[in-house]
Amino acid sequence: MSSFRQYFRTISGFDPFFWQEELFHEFVSGEIPTRIDLPTGAGKTSVMTVWLLALAEQVRHGTVNLPRRIAWVVDRRVVVDQATVEAERLAANLDQKAELTELRDTLTGLCGPTGTSPLAVSTLRGEREDNRAWSKNPSRPAIVIGTVDMIGSRLLFSGYGDGRWSRGQHAGLLGMDVLIVNDEAHLTPAFAQLICTVSQRSGMRAILLSATQRERGVDPFPMNLDNDLVAPGSTFAKRFRAVKQLHIVDPVEKPEDTITELALRPDRRTIVFVRSPKDARKLGAAIEKQHKVRVPLITGVQRGKERDELLDDDVVKRFLSKDAPMPESPPCWLVATSAGEVGIDLSADRLITDLDTADHLLQRFGRLNRFGNSKGAAFLVYAEKQIQGEAGVRLKATVDYLRTLGGSVSPEVLRNQPPPQAAMSATPKLAPLLPWLIDVWSLTSIRAADWPSRPAVETWLRGEEASPPETYVAWRDETGDLTDPLHGVTEEEIEEMFDVFPVRAYERLKQYTGELCKALRDSRYGGTRAIVIGSDATVRTGTLEELLKEERAVRYGTLVLPPGVGYLDPNGMVDWTRDGSAASNYDVSEIQGDRKKSRNGTEPLGFRKRLTIELTQEDDSELVATWAYYSAQKGKKQEYGSLLLEIHLQQVADVAADLARRLNMNERVFRWAGEWHDRGKDRVVWQWAAGNPAGSPPVAKSERVEGWRLGGYRHEFGSLMDAESKLPADFSPEEGDLALHLIASHHGWARPHFEERAYDKDSVRRSRSVALECTQRLGRLQQRYGAWGLAYQEAVFRSADAIASSELPELPTNA
Repeated sequence: MSSFRQYFRTISGFDPFFWQEELFHEFVSGEIPTRIDLPTGAGKTSVMTVWLLALAEQVRHGTVNLPRRIAWVVDRRVVVDQATVEAERLAANLDQKAELTELRDTLTGLCGPTGTSPLAVSTLRGEREDNRAWSKNPSRPAIVIGTVDMIGSRLLFSGYGDGRWSRGQHAGLLGMDVLIVNDEAHLTPAFAQLICTVSQRSGMRAILLSATQRERGVDPFPMNLDNDLVAPGSTFAKRFRAVKQLHIVDPVEKPEDTITELALRPDRRTIVFVRSPKDARKLGAAIEKQHKVRVPLITGVQRGKERDELLDDDVVKRFLSKDAPMPESPPCWLVATSAGEVGIDLSADRLITDLDTADHLLQRFGRLNRFGNSKGAAFLVYAEKQIQGEAGVRLKATVDYLRTLGGSVSPEVLRNQPPPQAAMSATPKLAPLLPWLIDVWSLTSIRAADWPSRPAVETWLRGEEASPPETYVAWRDETGDLTDPLHGVTEEEIEEMFDVFPVRAYERLKQYTGELCKALRDSRYGGTRAIVIGSDATVRTGTLEELLKEERAVRYGTLVLPPGVGYLDPNGMVDWTRDGSAASNYDVSEIQGDRKKSRNGTEPLGFRKRLTIELTQEDDSELVATWAYYSAQKGKKQEYGSLLLEIHLQQVADVAADLARRLNMNERVFRWAGEWHDRGKDRVVWQWAAGNPAGSPPVAKSERVEGWRLGGYRHEFGSLMDAESKLPADFSPEEGDLALHLIASHHGWARPHFEERAYDKDSVRRSRSVALECTQRLGRLQQRYGAWGLAYQEAVFRSADAIASSELPELPTNA
């Protein structure tokens, strides 16, 4: 165990606190605390490092019961990428530092040689948006970071933006062999309840991490911090006892005016919290006008590109510094809404805030003198009317509570005098997670449009009185071309385009769905043609008036607009009442450099064409233009046609068996399923669609499969038909069910059904019988393994296919 301190220091750059070492011992023994209560500045993100070192220690001992994955979940109103940077630093040090060779080799033993770091890191938003590293090899330790909406929807088989292909896979990976850490859990009580409930029904473990736990009477970890406080030269003690003076300004008529007056007075580093993005923009402009400086904004409605760039902003870097500002440093300002409360290690010398409930204010006070290197002053501004009447009960309780703190909001004072429940934001009505809900959500092959009465998962993520639903917005140059009825582009073609060239998080901003629909549906933009990507990744096109008529259809989806709709300002915030500007950088889909697109262009060097969409005249007789989409080539180019079907089947069988062995699953079932999973490609129609000459040995992959030639046929359905009569005699009925389901579901169908067009056209009657049995088989297997247990086995088997194909170029979408 003595190696923990050495490894921790090497991998993180600093000595561990005592609570971190105590948590390490808990993890190694297989004990995972359900609640961790840590004050500001205690280094809570190091839970990732502690988990990784404990996992390695268990590998050395030969008994691994810690989850292989950790999902770090933060509230939706934050800059997530700070946590991602910490996780990537952990992975980089693990991969590069010679002192960690033994640790690296130990972790590699869990997953086998991967050619990369034995630790995968993915984020569900930001620059590193879902790079699939966390999901490609389930035996590989992984850290995945995302929001309540993105992680929670995936956990419930309803991943926002996920299509049929990935919904079951992501649910399995987040419901089994994973530790979900709900950061600042007091801000998301519905999600906290959800993961605690799911952890009792699946192989997922949950930690509620917070400095302001809502539930009293539950002993959190650590029980006390005495050892860290008395340690010589304790960094922890300096942060814990940081000077944070609280000034409660006498009630005023217009808090916004007083906030502006205070903010305009220069100081070293000033952060101002206001209620709305509109207020933030107005205040930032006032400061910029008077002091001739640039004032960054942090709001929840900024586009991902501008939000991500904040971490590299020179002004923001001053707030990220752990050092006190020099006396000669010029004053600087940062204006934020609640988006600045969590998820980013800001530290200011002066904090000005409007009134909110205690749980939110305490988060804001955590941005003041965070590292204890100076003296911080907080100013609370409010109006008397805010604390009056029934609506003001909780706010009045908050002010009353703050007046009992003796003018200090240091972490020590707040830990010793936590706020009463009356001063906390109201807990939304929490919906019970009934078993039948999991059953209906897990039927992921049925589109939302075909089952409109299926409950949306948002209530279980946020509670019944949560904030309004949201919709993402992005801009693409090709939107006008692709949606013009005269050009003959189908919604299926557009859906395929988004498969190969998806809307990434840095392209999007968020809007409340109701406000967005009202702003665009009946305005001058109502006749503008656009694209809606539903929450289940299905595509619709039409005018904004048509698309936004029914708000439910665009909740948690993405609205893709042509450039010029709305004014996009330099902060990445949109104003629908202003005309678009030529200076606005609307389409940023290519900025990461790993993909390109062109209209009537040539193939760029170093890139491989993934898709071409032809624009024709209305009569379909004359080609008008072509949009082409490219992805960067990875490694040496290899042709699909060189991979014969028999070779591919054996490769997948070997990888599937290896994964099953590492994850304590049924090795022989996985091997046999791998040998049969693509047998349905050995059909004349599939080989014709793949462009394989008649009489040639069947191939498993092709440079491009001409999907229209298939007529809807699904090769995995053909594989299922072939495999049903070839089950090994020594398979039990349960093993046979599992093997056949793994084959049927490895492209996302069979949950519970296949469409009739997927059937084998040469055997329609038998196809109907096979399809019915497929649906019944899912029911039997979910009863046996549970919804998440079955989905996890599907995810593992699907990973075998991906790993076996990893030396090939990126797969065509219909391969």
